[in-house]
Amino acid sequence: MAAPVRTSGGASALRAKTTRTLPARAPTARAGQTASLAERLSGRTLGAVPSLGGRGGWRGWMREHPFTMWVVLPSLIAAFYLFFVAAPQYVSESRFLVRAQMPRAATSSSVGSEMLGSAGFLPSPENVAAVRDFLLSHDAVRKTREKLDLVEIFRRPEADPLFRLWWAHPTAERLRWFYRWQVTVTVDPTTGISDLRVWTFRPADSLALSNRLLELSQELVNEMNNNIREEALRIARSELRRAETRLTDARVALTMFRQQEREVDPTATATAAVATINSLQSDIARARSDLQALQAFARPGSPQILVLENRIRGLEAQVAEERTRIASANTGVTEQMETFARLSAEVTLAQSQLEANVLVLDRANSDAARQTIFLSRVVDPNLAERSLFPLPYWASLYVFLSLTVLYGMTWLIVTGMREHAR
Repeated sequence: MAAPVRTSGGASALRAKTTRTLPARAPTARAGQTASLAERLSGRTLGAVPSLGGRGGWRGWMREHPFTMWVVLPSLIAAFYLFFVAAPQYVSESRFLVRAQMPRAATSSSVGSEMLGSAGFLPSPENVAAVRDFLLSHDAVRKTREKLDLVEIFRRPEADPLFRLWWAHPTAERLRWFYRWQVTVTVDPTTGISDLRVWTFRPADSLALSNRLLELSQELVNEMNNNIREEALRIARSELRRAETRLTDARVALTMFRQQEREVDPTATATAAVATINSLQSDIARARSDLQALQAFARPGSPQILVLENRIRGLEAQVAEERTRIASANTGVTEQMETFARLSAEVTLAQSQLEANVLVLDRANSDAARQTIFLSRVVDPNLAERSLFPLPYWASLYVFLSLTVLYGMTWLIVTGMREHAR
């Protein structure tokens, strides 16, 4: 048993020594040429080929071909999807114009200016913005779903997986997000014309949705008109009621004054009192003249002289009484005249205000019969005959150019960072 072991050990040592002394010879082309066809096909004579499926292989390939990896390959995938998978979409385009009535000139009241003021209409940017924001709002989506099934329209069987609505039962926010991708509203700032475009997977769906949105826009404009009319009428009626209340209160106060003072018209009473005083003063003057004439030939204690003197004193006392009644501080005719003049002026002002408010209400009623804001269709929605999306040729070129530009920018940034790091 020991001899074979030693022999084996010696042979092994001899082979190792021979291996160390003889240099390794590379395989020659002749040996490769003499390889059999089966060996060539089996790959036993070929060198090791790096596999792209390995971790290092993919990374190495990406480092050697970055443009192909990040530009060419995604562009090819996008082109394949656009040409063979993406479903055609059809657009229905319509245009409309929102205008508002030009305000009337407040300084002119002629019939001609009234007609011109009621016929003038101007573009209304704030109303255009209101209609545009409404068409892209949750309210438009909710009211559209009352007559059209938006989820079914955006999830037609022919729709492709990428551009269709992804959720079968979307929330209001998700549905509005997808709706705003399919519906666009643009406004020309020069002309004020709004352009409404609706994209769906069927021409009939695009036409129906576009007509529904225009109907909702018209309803919004009508509602805005009604709100303006109701507000104008409400203010006019409120002011008219205030004027009526003011006139009623003024007349009640005047009536109570007359009942309390027992004077219908203190001014007339004061005029009559002044006339009475003047008449009494005339009588006093005549009585004094008669007294002077009588004193010229009658005795001082004559009864006729006494009568005239008593009459003069009575007339003077009556004049003093009338003057006191007129000039009394609290209950005099002067105080009554002041209060009566104030109450009369209040009645006159309330009457004038009432008449003015009646005119305002009449004008508000006439304005309510006219439309303040209106929506005019410039172009009605069309039934599409040809798909305008996705246009695979142009879309593929757009994807390729965009990725190329992005790749170039990224390359410049990375190169700059490396140069800066060095």
